[in-house]
Amino acid sequence: MIAEGLSAEGNSMVRIGMTSVACLAAGAVAIGVSASVAQAEETGEKTEKKEAFGRLSVDEVEKLVGTGDVSVFDNNSESRYAKGHVPTAKWVRYDEVKPADLPAAKDRTLVFYCGSETCGACHTAAASALKLGYTKVYIMPAGIAGWEKAKKKVERAA
Repeated sequence: MIAEGLSAEGNSMVRIGMTSVACLAAGAVAIGVSASVAQAEETGEKTEKKEAFGRLSVDEVEKLVGTGDVSVFDNNSESRYAKGHVPTAKWVRYDEVKPADLPAAKDRTLVFYCGSETCGACHTAAASALKLGYTKVYIMPAGIAGWEKAKKKVERAA
C-alpha cells in the first residue's frame, strides 16, 4: 500500500510506505497506552509494564550477530530491507509474524528492529513472538537508522 503525490512534471514523488504507516499506527497505539498509564497513575491505580520484551543497543546487537547466537528480524518495508539491513537479518512483516518465520527453538534469542526510535513496528513483531512462546525476545529501538548512523556494516538483498 503506497500513497503517492506527483508534481506537474512527475519528478517529485511523495511516498508513504507500509513501514511509515505502520510506525504512525504503532505510535498512535503507544500514545493511547501512555495516556492510560498516566490516567491510572493519577487515580492511584496499579499499572504494569506493557513491554515484556527487552531492549538492546546497536552495539549489543552487533556483538550478538558476531557470535551467531541470535536471529535478527527486519520489520521495515521489503524495499527498505533490500536497500540495506543488519547482517543475517531476515525480513518479516511486522504484523504477520508466524511460527514458520521464526526458529524452531523457543529459547533462541530473537531481535526485532524497524526504522528508528519513532517507529513501533518492531514492538508489534516482538509482542507476537512472545505470544508464540519465545522467551528471549528483544527489540533494537534505534532501528536501521541508528545502525547506519553508528556506521555499522549492512547487507543488501541480492
